[in-house]
Amino acid sequence: MDVLTTIHQFAGYVVALVVLVAAAMAFGRARDAREFTAGPYVVASVLLDIQVLLGLAVYGMDGYWEHESVLLRYVHPALALLALVAAHVGIKRARGQQMAVDAHHAAGRGLVIALVLVFAAVMTSTLAVRGIL
Repeated sequence: MDVLTTIHQFAGYVVALVVLVAAAMAFGRARDAREFTAGPYVVASVLLDIQVLLGLAVYGMDGYWEHESVLLRYVHPALALLALVAAHVGIKRARGQQMAVDAHHAAGRGLVIALVLVFAAVMTSTLAVRGIL
């Protein structure tokens, strides 16, 4: 199980980078008034899906629900799930927009919110594992 835990830890940074790039692309495409295609945003969202599913597998198999830190027990998975929801809601709203600029902005906002929540989830797990809180 240590292998999955290690993959989950390091993949989180890669996923955060991909979400950041996708959010930047969204706002850049909105500025340029480019036609809306959800592809890059869906890729970021799917990577986030995989990361959260991997995290839930590690959480369940390694018994993190019994960890002494409330941050790792409850807050970290809750923030990860909220990030997942934010990304999907942003893409859903983007697809419902009439104007391409508005669609890119909606997707970008959802991804930025997801990114903030991902960073918060990473920080809570770091603080919990190191015993800071």
